Amino acid sequence: MSKKTIIIIVATLIVVAGFAVFALRDTLFQSYAPSATTQTETPSSTTNEFAVLQGEDFDRSFLSNMIAHHQGAVDMAKLAIANAKHAELKTMANEIVSAQEKEIAEMSAFQTEWGYPSTSAENMQDHSAMGMMDDMAGMTAELEGKTGDEFDKAFLEQMIMHHQSAIDMAAPAETNASHQEVKNLAEGVITAQTAEIKQMKQWQADWGY
Repeated sequence: MSKKTIIIIVATLIVVAGFAVFALRDTLFQSYAPSATTQTETPSSTTNEFAVLQGEDFDRSFLSNMIAHHQGAVDMAKLAIANAKHAELKTMANEIVSAQEKEIAEMSAFQTEWGYPSTSAENMQDHSAMGMMDDMAGMTAELEGKTGDEFDKAFLEQMIMHHQSAIDMAAPAETNASHQEVKNLAEGVITAQTAEIKQMKQWQADWGY
């Protein structure tokens, strides 16, 4: 075999080996890299579970969970009326109790009118709201035993998070809800609680929290 033939064979083997390495690398990358489908199907921590519900299913779940959510806000606000340092916070707490107790009554009436299970603690029929009730009890517990600036700081932190979760729950209602009453209620929640979040954040800055 001539020297020239040997060189050609070696060069050919090098080229073939190079292609094999690239092919192996691409195969391994495709095997371990998450696909676009996987990334889409894996919900992030901020995914709104209500966004996947439609029509009557959305309305039923929204009402049961929002009633429990509102009750948590009322419980927290009543603690603020008794324990907050700042008069502004007491005033907002009174407004939260008044507005959200009214909305709880409206939502409970919708449940009865539309034949949905009740969320009331005295007659719990919709167990999907039990997790929400537990979450609300945990937020209220964070405020118990606190007074003065310690209470006000904790209340603002907890209520801002609480309001934001209500906004997230309400956001899909415009397109997903079946009843116009639910759409209107959700719109009111978003408008009112967005404004209150803005005010509470301003107080955090003003009061050095």
